[in-house]
Amino acid sequence: MENNSPSNKLVKNTGYFTIALVIQKVISFTYFSYLATQIGSEKIGQYFFAISFVTIFSVFLDFGLSSLLTREIAKARETIQKLISNVLAIKLITSVIILFAIYITINLLNYSLDIKNLVYLSCITMLIDSFTLTFWAIIRGKHNLGFESIASIVFQIIVLILGYVTLQYTHDPFLLLIVLLIASSFNLIFSGSVLRFKYKIALRPKLEKEFAKKLLIIAWPFALAAIFMRISGSIDSVFLSKFSGDQAVGYYSLPYKITFAFQFIPMAFVASLYPAFTHFFNYEKEKLKNTFNKSLIYLSVLSIPIAIGISVMARTIILNIYQEQYVPSILTLQILICNLPLIFLTFPMGALLNAANLQKIHTRNIGFTMIVSIIANIILIPTYSHTGAAIASILATICYLILNTISSNKVVKFDTKIIASSFFRVILACLIMALSLFFFKDKLHWLLNIALSGSLYIIMTFILRILTKEDLIFLKQIFKK
Repeated sequence: MENNSPSNKLVKNTGYFTIALVIQKVISFTYFSYLATQIGSEKIGQYFFAISFVTIFSVFLDFGLSSLLTREIAKARETIQKLISNVLAIKLITSVIILFAIYITINLLNYSLDIKNLVYLSCITMLIDSFTLTFWAIIRGKHNLGFESIASIVFQIIVLILGYVTLQYTHDPFLLLIVLLIASSFNLIFSGSVLRFKYKIALRPKLEKEFAKKLLIIAWPFALAAIFMRISGSIDSVFLSKFSGDQAVGYYSLPYKITFAFQFIPMAFVASLYPAFTHFFNYEKEKLKNTFNKSLIYLSVLSIPIAIGISVMARTIILNIYQEQYVPSILTLQILICNLPLIFLTFPMGALLNAANLQKIHTRNIGFTMIVSIIANIILIPTYSHTGAAIASILATICYLILNTISSNKVVKFDTKIIASSFFRVILACLIMALSLFFFKDKLHWLLNIALSGSLYIIMTFILRILTKEDLIFLKQIFKK
């Protein structure tokens, strides 16, 4: 009976969802790369800007209610329908407010009619995605991630197929955004059908003022962290579009997508580690310290060679995959990819703070990071365009990492000697890999060069005892759990 318990079911489903997330990100990155090569830097800049612009507003539309729903439905029994009806009613009201806010903002910023139309179309997709997010949040509260895992992959497959077909006839960003609208509509219908027919939940909005007010007060902490993160992640594209134009957004969007395509690695890692962090914090503090410190080392072992390897091969990658039209993206990619190890390290720190019930401190750190990001973008973008946006991103991540390091150190002590020693050996192994990349640059096909130099790095991690047989066993156990 224990194997069928909700907690065991959820852990199993989380594993499936993590795998689905990896597949989804691979398909998404493949499609965006193909899209970028087909429609050019200016049109991909318009496409990317429209999505980024409405993404900032989408977090105000949800206002943390989806996260709240998952938590409350997992606990509640008799009030589930009341919760859902009030959340749907709140979102219908906020939808009108947010749409009006987007209309006013995009017109005040004095964008062209073409850009406005792209933003308006993205608004419809945003509304659909927001209600879909709510539907999946309800299903998560029912301890089921299986349907969402399937839908996330099907969504990307629809985008990939319809996008490819559309590109054979037109390069119009408006029609390409309609592809996203169709895929999002599938997600909405599918998630709504699961709720209606499997769980027999009526999707009827009903506003009860006092209850709705209580929900918004409870949801505020969820909303605040999400707002900070969403603004930090999308504001650079908006500033770029306003100060430097659509082409600059296109030159920035490609390195941005390449860099953040690798985020599935720490996301999968932390998804496996978070339950262990929570358990160890409550019962085994020494194991918490050891596991946390090891996670920093392992993520460094993975991220630093990716950053150095792509930085060395940036010109080759851009010219061979994205062609000469994206030459201005090379330096931006070299700068932005240096962000990767810093981003990787913030994941276990954020998980640690959440496991230690320090969500408010974590939210505060994200808030400071957002402020740094906005200031850095305002200062750097007018002068350095997309390169300035890349530098601003690094400065913001450094701020986030420093704040999280200070906060995490209050929960567990860092093994500074062991970490420093491991970092030094990782850098040494990466330098050997980089020398190999340079040496074989004109002697081997670039893909073979990457494979050979990457294999050399893996060998060096064992020669320099960065990784041992015990580490591999530990990693296997973590992911198995």
